[in-house]
Amino acid sequence: MKRFIVTGRPRSGTAYAAELFRALGVRIEHEKVFGIAQAAGDLPVDWRDADAVVLHQVRHPLEFTRSIVGIAFLSDHRREKPFPTVVGNHVPEIYEPAREADRAALLWRAWNTQAEAHADITYRLEDLDVALLMRLAELVELDVTTDQAARALDSIPRNVNQRNRNTTVPWARIAPITADLAAHYGYEAPVADRAG
Repeated sequence: MKRFIVTGRPRSGTAYAAELFRALGVRIEHEKVFGIAQAAGDLPVDWRDADAVVLHQVRHPLEFTRSIVGIAFLSDHRREKPFPTVVGNHVPEIYEPAREADRAALLWRAWNTQAEAHADITYRLEDLDVALLMRLAELVELDVTTDQAARALDSIPRNVNQRNRNTTVPWARIAPITADLAAHYGYEAPVADRAG
């Protein structure tokens, strides 16, 4: 099996992906190669092998934004916490807007744009089914059957790392920032948020 990294922004379901691969027998940790300590420069990035396959996982920008706002991840009172500090160091323009929803939308756009440039594959969290999991396994040369993939998907709840969400954030709030990249990934405005 090839070494691989599942990358995405915070709240993009990488903990869920790690659980899926664990269910397939892979020894994998969440935020081990590039977590807060590495991003802050406190620990070196442990790549070991430059030939790692990069799996870039994206999540609908509205669900991401609602999750970020729900946990006040980019609020001013959390700005000095380790991870928001790292975000500000790497993408300082995220803190320019006053509204946290706009900050989250900028984070979604900036990090996905950066990650996609290095990815072997970009896929949507919402599309993770047996066929896609088999495709990812093939990319990393993990020998699994469709039955094993189906069992892994059935055994891991999709809300592995779910936290508070702010469901009042509307698509119209973030669409000016995210709509073009969202369309690139095949995302549309949620039906409930469509005008008309």
